[in-house]
Amino acid sequence: MDVAGALGIALTIITIVLALAAIYAVYVLVSSLKDLLSAVEDIRGRLVPLLEKADVTVDAVNAELLRLDAIVTQAEEVGDAVSTASGIIRAPVNSAAQGLARLIRAFGKR
Repeated sequence: MDVAGALGIALTIITIVLALAAIYAVYVLVSSLKDLLSAVEDIRGRLVPLLEKADVTVDAVNAELLRLDAIVTQAEEVGDAVSTASGIIRAPVNSAAQGLARLIRAFGKR
């Protein structure tokens, strides 16, 4: 066996090892892609119900906010009514108090 023959055998062995390494790398890549596809399907299966729950929750919060807005509106209306009523009551009471003060002054000077 001469040097050329030995180099040919060495190159053949190296080529076989590299081919086996490439085959293993492709196997690992395919296996990883299968795992990734499985994970994506699992996430998709869990994400859809989660988004549906979030949608229901947002709808419930929106309904509660509308209810709270109605309560605040009613409170504002009650405040306006009380303010109007106090203005209506205040005018005669102030007039009576002024009249009483005039009477007291009138009788107090004598």
